[in-house]
Amino acid sequence: MKNKVYFLLILAIGACFLCGCVNKSQPVIPPKDNLTDTQKKLSTDLLELIGIINLPSGTTRDVLEQQMEKDHQLIWVDENGTKTNEKSSAHRLVYVYIRTRDNTNLTSLKTNVWNITDADSAHNLVVAWVDTNNLINLASLDSVQSIRTVTPPMTK
Repeated sequence: MKNKVYFLLILAIGACFLCGCVNKSQPVIPPKDNLTDTQKKLSTDLLELIGIINLPSGTTRDVLEQQMEKDHQLIWVDENGTKTNEKSSAHRLVYVYIRTRDNTNLTSLKTNVWNITDADSAHNLVVAWVDTNNLINLASLDSVQSIRTVTPPMTK
């Protein structure tokens, strides 16, 4: 009986190594050493989205956009602010958390955001849709400490 348990255990471990569920390589997070102070305020996925840093091997911008769209982090809107599937002439908006400095006036952010959906002044946090073309301008503001994508809740 004991030999059968050891055999099954070894068989299960071997299967895990073969299918790749053990010893999976972790995604490589590129160093932010060569970035400007403004660019360092942006999360890695935002830097990838706007082309500041290269995408991981085997990933394309389309794949990244599709995943972000699936996670409700990315949408396209027309000039009227209506969500559209016509991506060629639309604004690409990303849903982000903006960490600000104490006592930041939200009107200073409004020129660089499409829509502020929520704000928590006690924690210096703003949630907004931002046109990807305005991310660098937004990050360059002294009142902005960091910008990262809103992460959907995860369930197990």
